[in-house]
Amino acid sequence: MTFMNETDMTATNAGIPSDISPVTPVPRRRRAPTVVKSTPAVQAAKSRAVKTDNSPQMGLDLWPDTVRGIPNAALRGSLFSISQIRPTAKKRELIAAVDGIEVRVKGERFNQSDLDVWEELIHLARGKALGDRVQFSSNALLKALDRGTGGTQHEQLAEDIMRLRSTSVEIRWVKEGKRFAGGLISEYFYDENLQAYVVVFSEKMLKLFSEGYTRVDWEQRKRLKSNNLAKWLHAFYSSHAEPFDYKVETIRDLCGSKSDQRLTDFRKQLRVAVEKLKSIGALLEWKIDPKSDLVSVRKKPSASQARHLEKRKERENNAAFNAPQVGFEQF
Repeated sequence: MTFMNETDMTATNAGIPSDISPVTPVPRRRRAPTVVKSTPAVQAAKSRAVKTDNSPQMGLDLWPDTVRGIPNAALRGSLFSISQIRPTAKKRELIAAVDGIEVRVKGERFNQSDLDVWEELIHLARGKALGDRVQFSSNALLKALDRGTGGTQHEQLAEDIMRLRSTSVEIRWVKEGKRFAGGLISEYFYDENLQAYVVVFSEKMLKLFSEGYTRVDWEQRKRLKSNNLAKWLHAFYSSHAEPFDYKVETIRDLCGSKSDQRLTDFRKQLRVAVEKLKSIGALLEWKIDPKSDLVSVRKKPSASQARHLEKRKERENNAAFNAPQVGFEQF
């Protein structure tokens, strides 16, 4: 499987079906996408080669209740697609993701409903040591997801949780040559008398977060309701401080839209979705260039992303200042 070069403005994958091709953004600027840096505590945890019974337990950051922390690798591709159809991959299937990340799945595919559940479960686990039990009532979780509490909704929740446990995910960071592999939930059980679940996340989950994660505005996401494309775009653009320009076709592939959907039809859906993001304050501006078909958006970076941009600009200025000046004699 070959990744496209970043200078390839057409973003084509000759001979490879678009719904399984890694795709690359059309670069508008030379800067790389921004990630939320891990905390010193997480970095210290990563440096431990062996964890003994007496070593400190590793856990996730304690982010505010208004956001949901999600690894960038889970948001920058079709791992959680917009499709209501759930095909089952019998072998390790390569799915669409941005350049630099390879994602494969084996089992039933995820969509935005699964992401809603996973976001909330990870939120309940924040501040705890990975491997600890996370207990919650099914009614409470359904209410947090703005779902009903009838039998149908309880059954859907049971299916979602089992899917997150049973489908195997493999994420490879190409440059680092490292991989995460496993279920997005390590294990779970249900007490029928208490109507309560207990889920456990593996310490392997720390790898996903240590490579960068995004704090997704939870209230904004809930306001998008059943618009799955808008929800996918909201999470995707949230993971970038200064988003690249992407072709409409590239976004269609990345979000896991049906490969046989006409580009004209998808473009109409896309316009509605990005306008919805603007209406809730997630985007400041957007446009689709009629000639290049590039989608450009402008957004206000989060506080952590703004700090990252400031530090990056400082590094760039320092590098430019310290670079040898052509035409000047060096003493």
